[in-house]
Amino acid sequence: MRRTAIAIGLTLGLGMAMAADAPKKSPAAKKVNAVRVPSMEQLTCRTGPNDEQVRLVVVVVKGKPMEFAYYSRFGNKVCSIHGRRGDAYTKWQDKDNTSHIRLLTGGADFEYKPGHVKLKFSDVSRMPYCGMFGELNGVVEVNKSKSECVLAGVFD
Repeated sequence: MRRTAIAIGLTLGLGMAMAADAPKKSPAAKKVNAVRVPSMEQLTCRTGPNDEQVRLVVVVVKGKPMEFAYYSRFGNKVCSIHGRRGDAYTKWQDKDNTSHIRLLTGGADFEYKPGHVKLKFSDVSRMPYCGMFGELNGVVEVNKSKSECVLAGVFD
């Protein structure tokens, strides 16, 4: 009986000592809410009438753009650019929430946030993709909540 009383006393004493060493939460400490990235997201948009339109489809897996398809039409001139990770025509480099894609000529930069993608083309020759002279330097943005693209400089 005496051994049992001593064992209980030691256990209670050890429990109190451990409780005293436990970190205390201050009332001023705040929880940080992390942005939850969907496991797969497909963003798509279309802007403009049939003779002057832009379409973009982007597939994002675990926060990384994996594939994109860009299509534009200006009168009878059609332009189509497609890229997928691991294909023979593009090289992908990631840094934080941005990805740089090296195309046959020029490149494209992706900025991704859940529900939003911004694709910026820089010095992309139109000849291999569109069959016309000039360069594609423009920005196309896709929002999950909108069906229309936001454009800047695509038709210049």
